[in-house]
Amino acid sequence: MTRSRSGGRIFGAFEVAELETDEQRRAAWLTFALIGAGPTGVEMAGQIAELTRQGVRGRYRNVDPAQVRIVLLDGAPRILPAFGERLSARAARQLQRLGVEIQTGAMVVGVDAEGIDVKGNTGEPQRLATMTKVWSAGVQASPLGKLLAERGGAELTRHGQVRVLPDCTVPSHPEVFVIGDLMALDSLPGLAEVALQSGLHAAAEIRRRLAGDSTPRKFQYRDLGSLAVISRFYAVGERGRAQVWGFPGWVVWLAVHLVFLTGFKNRAAALFSWIISFFGRSAYERTTTLQEVTARRALQQSPPPALDQSPQADQAERPS
Repeated sequence: MTRSRSGGRIFGAFEVAELETDEQRRAAWLTFALIGAGPTGVEMAGQIAELTRQGVRGRYRNVDPAQVRIVLLDGAPRILPAFGERLSARAARQLQRLGVEIQTGAMVVGVDAEGIDVKGNTGEPQRLATMTKVWSAGVQASPLGKLLAERGGAELTRHGQVRVLPDCTVPSHPEVFVIGDLMALDSLPGLAEVALQSGLHAAAEIRRRLAGDSTPRKFQYRDLGSLAVISRFYAVGERGRAQVWGFPGWVVWLAVHLVFLTGFKNRAAALFSWIISFFGRSAYERTTTLQEVTARRALQQSPPPALDQSPQADQAERPS
């Protein structure tokens, strides 16, 4: 989810909780579950925690920030399993300082509109009542992979990725390249950098074939390192044996993202936006946008709370 869309979804939950009279349902609206503690889940947990701190206090009469519960779940024994144990532990401590509950070794075995079922070390599923769930444990590959399997005899992983040869081609079909998130090769992660490098590799292979050189070249992925921003002014990162965390890690995260943006205008706009977001106290997520209206409509699909039908309550429900 983008920040504006997730912001609208989260504030929409706060607005419904503001009008909810049943304490248990209000607690469910104020509980946010994130399934998957990789970089995406960790970053989302930190953003929701900070958004709650900045966007809730003093803005609602019946919602106390202390009642907000953010739960980060993962079946692995620790968060950020792709990072070293030292950085994983530092990230966990920072999230806990922000008030995030971390449940590792927890498998989500059921999801419905009003909560999730979590199976932990006890073996018995436990119910977590929550109206807002964020799936950050990976996604199913494009249906194009299934089409390749049916028509080209390709082998798929359980996530629908196509197993390719070292040169990124489909077995028995050297004319077909599969790259990015759709390819399964050497357990490479689903990162933008993998997609970029595999795309450049495929383009170079095609160019060589057109020039008369049909010798396949193995795709060599160059690992540029991993970064995960936990909260404002705190990030973790590593490349090989080099590790960075805290404010220096956050500075590295900013620098890397600026470098990978194209064009001076985009970099200047991003830097200006970051200065306002990180050093200011404004909350542009409060602007009513089409995404926020969409989020509110999605929330209305859940069983409605008992609302006061007074004119004031009716006015509070309408987007301003």
